[in-house]
Amino acid sequence: MLNIYLTDTQQHVQFNDYPGDHPVKFILNFKKIFPSVMELLLPVLPEDNNLEEMSWESTTHDFNVFKAFLSGWGIVELRLTALSKFKERAYADQLVKTAQKKRQSFDKNLSAMEHDYLFLHELHALIDAELVEVGESFYLPTLRQIWKPLVSSKILQG
Repeated sequence: MLNIYLTDTQQHVQFNDYPGDHPVKFILNFKKIFPSVMELLLPVLPEDNNLEEMSWESTTHDFNVFKAFLSGWGIVELRLTALSKFKERAYADQLVKTAQKKRQSFDKNLSAMEHDYLFLHELHALIDAELVEVGESFYLPTLRQIWKPLVSSKILQG
C-alpha cells in the first residue's frame, strides 16, 4: 500500500491499486517506464529508514497524473497482449522500443511528465496503426479525453 500525503489538501490517502506486493519496488520499476513518477510522488523515509513504512508526498493534481499513468500503462499492456495474438510478442515489444526511441526526439524544454505523456501517446498511436488492421477502433481519442484535464492542449495532441 502507498501511504500518500496530499500537500495541497493536507489529506492522507492509502492507495492499493498497483501490481505487486512491495510499493517501493513497484515505484522503482514504474519509473523506468515513466521517469516523471519520481517527481509526481516524492518519497518520505521514516526516521528508522525502514522501507516497509515509507510514505509519499504529492499534490492532488500530481497524484491524479500518477494514477492516469498507471491506468494508461495497464491499457498498453492489454493492447500489446492483444497485438501479440495476431503478431509475435517480439513485434509488440519492438513497438515499445520504437516509442522509446521517439521519446528521445521530443523537445527538451518539455517537462518529464509531458515527455511521459507523449511517450504514452506515441505508443498508442503505434498500436492503433497495427490493430486497425484487425478492426479495432482507434484509442487515441479516448486517451486524449482521459488526459484533457491533466495536460495542455498542445501536448494533448502529441
